[in-house]
Amino acid sequence: MNCTVFQRRLLSAEQPAQPAADVKNHLLQCPACRAWQRRLVQMERQILLLPVPPSTAKAELLQRIVGPTPAVAVGGATVERPTLRWSTLAPGPKERGLRKVSVAFALAAALLVFALGWWAWPHNTVTPSAGPVAQQERDQKKLDDRLARVLHEHTSRERLLRLADLAESVQGEAHAMGNNTEKLDRWARFYSRVVSQHLIEQARQLPAGDRPAVLEKIAKRLSGTESRATRKAAALASTAPRSAASFDQIALAARRGEKNLRDLMRG
Repeated sequence: MNCTVFQRRLLSAEQPAQPAADVKNHLLQCPACRAWQRRLVQMERQILLLPVPPSTAKAELLQRIVGPTPAVAVGGATVERPTLRWSTLAPGPKERGLRKVSVAFALAAALLVFALGWWAWPHNTVTPSAGPVAQQERDQKKLDDRLARVLHEHTSRERLLRLADLAESVQGEAHAMGNNTEKLDRWARFYSRVVSQHLIEQARQLPAGDRPAVLEKIAKRLSGTESRATRKAAALASTAPRSAASFDQIALAARRGEKNLRDLMRG
């Protein structure tokens, strides 16, 4: 189910603050639906605070129905007996005024509930992305998608070669970013994950007889990456220390990756 289905289930729940188990599981993984639930709970709490005007209409209505209580003699005793006055049931000016006030408050409350419900109800509109956080999420998704496509290759050799190409491409993109520290940091961390985790894992799965020819070429590429990243970090050390730290991270991952590959080649 998508978010719209879960949000509508929350809206129809008797207690949105205590949803069903499957809705709770979805809320744990979806920040947007958690925020929507908080607004819905807040809306229900605010409804309880709507003012209700005091009214004396009930007592006055009973008095008009009953009317004066004439005295009658019953068994030698005088007893007051109420007399119904149906002719006076038509509302007077005061009652009509109270009714108008009550209707006005009821309409105002209904409009408030409608407005809050319209605000909380999910609309099928495209909302613009929310600033830097959304951009970071998009960037990370693009990187993860690139990695996923590589890992779908059929053999370890194909995956290994494609991972080496991906690492080379990512470090090249990092060199072209300039001083975009936030994005550069994400690219550096992604490069480290590709080399330190996935590339070495696929290298271990490569048959021993194929390792010397394949791993030597990749080790040389990693050595070149380390040299370029180290020089870049040194050039940025005084003017952009955060960017320099990202290139240091790339250089370290490349150096460790080369060492691990050469250890595998030696058996």
